[in-house]
Amino acid sequence: MSVELTVNISPETAVEPEWEPPMPPTDLIFDDGEPLESNRHRIGMNVLIRSLQQA
Repeated sequence: MSVELTVNISPETAVEPEWEPPMPPTDLIFDDGEPLESNRHRIGMNVLIRSLQQA
């Protein structure tokens, strides 16, 4: 009887760097020149908010 030696060799796996999401742009447009603080715009925002709350 012969005794066989077995060595467990684990396959080497390449370690991939953890994925990081891309940074968002910092030069976004935030104003088109038209003021959005009028009473008409505020009423529209209130209607939108109420419709979302009821949904």
